[in-house]
Amino acid sequence: MSQIKLVVFDANGVCINGGFPETSQALGKKFKRDWKEIYAVLYTKYFNMAAVKKISQQSAWADAIKELNLPITVKEIKKIHYGLMSVNKATINLVNSLKKKYQVALLSKNTRSHFNDLNKLFPKMSSAFGKNMINTWEYNLPKASPETMKFILKRFKASPAEAVYIDDQEQNLQAAKDLGVHTILFKNFSQANKKLKTILK
Repeated sequence: MSQIKLVVFDANGVCINGGFPETSQALGKKFKRDWKEIYAVLYTKYFNMAAVKKISQQSAWADAIKELNLPITVKEIKKIHYGLMSVNKATINLVNSLKKKYQVALLSKNTRSHFNDLNKLFPKMSSAFGKNMINTWEYNLPKASPETMKFILKRFKASPAEAVYIDDQEQNLQAAKDLGVHTILFKNFSQANKKLKTILK
């Protein structure tokens, strides 16, 4: 069995609590709308377009507001969005602990402006990963793809069997799993940490 060399963490949902599902739920409650409908437009449609450079982040917010016909400004929606986020201290402590023995990396699917906002808001996350933060937007890569995982493995000189990838979305893990990377679907910290300890043994 190969020795693990690299542990890759997702950002929102793993290192950071909160994100588009929570924002959509808050907007749904505020405007008495189905939050899943809001999420489908705000995240699935427009944010995903921005994340692959088809539109700007500013347009993603504005276009979603317009399509959903929400009585809110971009500034207000961003305040709600970022206000619902917090750093997952347990995950960041784990990252800092793992660094002593393994390479650790952050793999995120964000626009440049959104990712910069996250780094400013959560300096503990930035300092934990340092230069090992990969935002797929910068490399024109779709996150849930074999190309992205191969890029990560090459960059950190690890084989699939020597890597672990932790994400809170099943679809983001499939390509890595197909390549032979150890994957963990993050449901909560204790569950993910328990599984990681088993793999690292």
